[in-house]
Amino acid sequence: MGFGEKVRYARKQLGLTQTQFAKVLGVSFATVNRWENNQVNPSSLAQRAFEEFCESSFISFPAE
Repeated sequence: MGFGEKVRYARKQLGLTQTQFAKVLGVSFATVNRWENNQVNPSSLAQRAFEEFCESSFISFPAE
């Protein structure tokens, strides 16, 4: 599962829109949209913050 798929999966698990999820993560709607559509890769800092957020929210990803 790529980063964009993980972002979409986590957002849907929380029942949030891209705009709502962007606010939770402290990024723009456009950033979440670009991540989900694999248009840009996150910085290492953003990726680490996302992973920490998922851990603290008890979001686990399906095995590939």
